[in-house]
Amino acid sequence: MRLVKLATAAVSVKVGDFTGNAACLRAAMKAAQKDGVHLLVTPELAISGYSLEDRIHWPDIMLQSWATLTELAEESKDMFCFVGLPVRLGPLTYNAAALIGNGKIHGLILKKNMPSYSIFYEGRNWNEWEGGVTEINGVPAGDLVFDLPFGKVTAEICEDLWTANPPALARVRHGAEIVCNPSASPFTPRKNQERKRLILGAANSLKSIYAYANILGCDNSRLVFDGGGIIATPDRVVAQGEILSKEKWTLASGIVDLDDLTRMRAENTTWRTASDDNGDTIDTIKAEGAFKPARLKDYVAQMPRSFYAPNTTRPKPKADKRNAYLDELFDGLVLGMRDYFEKVGAFQRYLIALSGGRDSALCLLIAVEAAKWMNEGKDKKTYADRINTIYLPNKAYSTSDTENAARAMAEELGVPFQIVSISEESALAKEKSAEILGDEKLIHPLALQNLQARVRGAMMLNWGNSAGGLVLVTANLSEAAVGYTTTGGDNEGGFSPIANIPKSLISELLDYLADRDGLKSVKDVLAIPPSAELADDQKDEDDLMPYVVLDDLLYLYARKRLSLANTWQIACLRHPDYDPEQVRAWTTDFARRFAQNQWKRDQHPVSLKVMDLDLDPKTGFRFPVTQSIQHELDDLAKAKLPK
Repeated sequence: MRLVKLATAAVSVKVGDFTGNAACLRAAMKAAQKDGVHLLVTPELAISGYSLEDRIHWPDIMLQSWATLTELAEESKDMFCFVGLPVRLGPLTYNAAALIGNGKIHGLILKKNMPSYSIFYEGRNWNEWEGGVTEINGVPAGDLVFDLPFGKVTAEICEDLWTANPPALARVRHGAEIVCNPSASPFTPRKNQERKRLILGAANSLKSIYAYANILGCDNSRLVFDGGGIIATPDRVVAQGEILSKEKWTLASGIVDLDDLTRMRAENTTWRTASDDNGDTIDTIKAEGAFKPARLKDYVAQMPRSFYAPNTTRPKPKADKRNAYLDELFDGLVLGMRDYFEKVGAFQRYLIALSGGRDSALCLLIAVEAAKWMNEGKDKKTYADRINTIYLPNKAYSTSDTENAARAMAEELGVPFQIVSISEESALAKEKSAEILGDEKLIHPLALQNLQARVRGAMMLNWGNSAGGLVLVTANLSEAAVGYTTTGGDNEGGFSPIANIPKSLISELLDYLADRDGLKSVKDVLAIPPSAELADDQKDEDDLMPYVVLDDLLYLYARKRLSLANTWQIACLRHPDYDPEQVRAWTTDFARRFAQNQWKRDQHPVSLKVMDLDLDPKTGFRFPVTQSIQHELDDLAKAKLPK
């Protein structure tokens, strides 16, 4: 039996932080060496950070990346390891996975497929590897298979796995038994389940071992990477790493039998036929070294409970009502907020303007947990030192219900809370607006509302200057979609943690967290109808429409790219309690607001992307600011419901 111990490392990296990134990689490598790992896989571009964007064009990135790779190679004793870095061949820039081991760099595998959809824009700065073999910095590079002491190994990088014709296919034809995938795959809830299915499918179709490693945390600002790690045989997943960890790096390891893989290939006539050499230009690089097989005892210990139903697990107790999707969503927001705070390194605390409403309540819950995750969770007991909250009432419109809800949340979560009135400032802002316009009657009713939000925004930013605080913006996806925010007011701040979460999901998540964690104050918040409290008896859904309808329209139009007519037809069927003409009016209003308010979304602060639907132009939604949708509105006005 050729028992080979593989490991994948999820590593938290920061763009351009070569010292810090190398320290995390080095720690993971040492832990793997100590554990007897033969081959370790680390994430895509882990040396430099993945989200380099135009930073890739500075020469120090290439120089420092290669110098760091050389240092890591010198420490790769008695183990082989794939590490990711950028490399340059003449004027062309490539994304590379370097195999190091036994003190040297053995070669570079170059990424073939560059995604330029959704959040990805890799085609702007990177070149796709056309195929074949070349030499970069004195080592072979391109399409390679490495003949290691225990077996033949290759790699493909992130997007290469997601294509219909993955480069691993040709490399397996040339004898590769283990396919490694250094990856930087952004988080959305339950996405790791999709990756697992994809990786298991690749292992099965290739009749290969497949080892996948992913980045952990925020490496730049907006994207969250959930880490984890998956090692699969054609039969099953043999190892999985923890996702959304608060640690700087995690390790997942498993033992595979390459002789068993040889048997599978020999028995499978379809695989043997498909594995004929198709003339691909691939070099095999021989790497010398000794091989001491992993312990049989450890291999047996990871075998399934039943050989005949290997995927069965004992049922969970009925009392367990955990929701994996909502748990992952919350933890993804926490990880992103914690990483942004720590990696920027400019702040001492979070500052949150509690309104007694749902958005600020969720921001506070995320901030509390993020503070508990600081320093890999070692500062959990002092989390309250990292948070300050404030309630900024205007006596004309703020209610005792929202004040009591805000106070109760702060008290239940054990964080500082204070109340500072903005009544005088709002009155002064109104007076000065009248002076500028020449008559108070000329102040638009919307401006009267917005001036209060702008007073609050200015006070929060000034507070942040003095307190070293990161001001959290509490705007959500639904409001951003239709411009139900105040420029210079409630969309002003340093970080916007829930700008990618629709209002209906915020309510669902809060309700779940209240039950899961026994938070009575959150239930009190949910009992209050959503309101900006900028006018008499104001209700958000009266100003807009029911949030469940708005969020459906947003998904159908912005995510599925349906016409307004089709969007309306589906919304009518999904919400039969509302008159179709009312839904048509809402759809028309939504569309106009959506198209007219891209200029606001372009100015929104840094926000986390954790959902497939994302309106941030910096992470994928490049919607024109100036455009016409009149033809769609005309079609909507004429549309009929199908019979």
